[in-house]
Amino acid sequence: MKNPGCGANRHKPLFALSENFLHDNSMKKTKRPVISLRLLAAAAAMLIFAGSLSAEEKITTAVVGGTSFGYPADFGKGLVEEEVSFTVTTEAGESPPIYRMRYKGVPFYYVRMHGEEGRRADQKKGWHFVTTWAALHSLGVTHAFGGATGGAINTGYDFDDLLVADDFILQSNQRPQNILSAAKIERKGVFPSFAQPLCPDLRRMLIEEAKKSYHGRIHASGVMIQDDPGRFETPAEIRMMRVIGADWVSHNVGTETIYARQLGIHFALLNSVSNPAVGTRPFTFEDMQGSVQRITAGSVPIVLECIARLPELQHTCGIECTGEPYKGSYTKPAKKSE
Repeated sequence: MKNPGCGANRHKPLFALSENFLHDNSMKKTKRPVISLRLLAAAAAMLIFAGSLSAEEKITTAVVGGTSFGYPADFGKGLVEEEVSFTVTTEAGESPPIYRMRYKGVPFYYVRMHGEEGRRADQKKGWHFVTTWAALHSLGVTHAFGGATGGAINTGYDFDDLLVADDFILQSNQRPQNILSAAKIERKGVFPSFAQPLCPDLRRMLIEEAKKSYHGRIHASGVMIQDDPGRFETPAEIRMMRVIGADWVSHNVGTETIYARQLGIHFALLNSVSNPAVGTRPFTFEDMQGSVQRITAGSVPIVLECIARLPELQHTCGIECTGEPYKGSYTKPAKKSE
């Protein structure tokens, strides 16, 4: 299968026909296997169909899964059609599995749990984020949704609340800060602004869909902070985060926001509260389990409905998400851009 929009990158094939499939079982007594013309014709038709899909159908939307969407393998179960999975080879390495799905006739890609399915022990810390987003960029993705559960720093937040954040703080990050250099991607003459780090159009769509169906409260703005300790924070750390303006804390979605903006991908997050931040008030592991199940039941349909609406979306964000074209450099304005 050709890789649409990927240049030298490659997909693993959609269909692999085994010998057992090709052999005509009616000819078992012959020493040499005889290939059934009928089965060959069917196989050829399947391959032609797959090729026509990859050549003609342009897929520009992705969901990068997180805990807001529950158990990774069950995303959209009973709601979406799962068509095929594949990987993409990028300059940064092979991507995690990417699942092509369809909802109400609209195709999209899905990556499980921030790309952790493709994480290898020999990779640098957090490198699966790089290969995930490099692959989505090479596939021609222009719009993406994500979401994670996390701890409520803001004392006005409660279990099961949704947060459609409009800003973020990054703290103690141990992952590459620039996906363009990490994945050897060139976007010359494009300035990525972080004045609005998340796409206002996609955020508005998430809020509208959440108000239609979600059982809990929806916070239409707020500041998320990404910490990277591999553990829960201490009460003192949470107090510090509250002082600097954070409302909610998690460990992955800040990196994804940075990469999406650097790549010019419209991106928004449906974050959620599975627990109070440590020190805010007591909670148990069982409390978190119950909250995540309730969140998942409501959040997945919200994102899917947004995907169904994307073909008709009229953007108002302009170059805010995709990047401002520029010429020269700010140290020598007259210098011509390459």
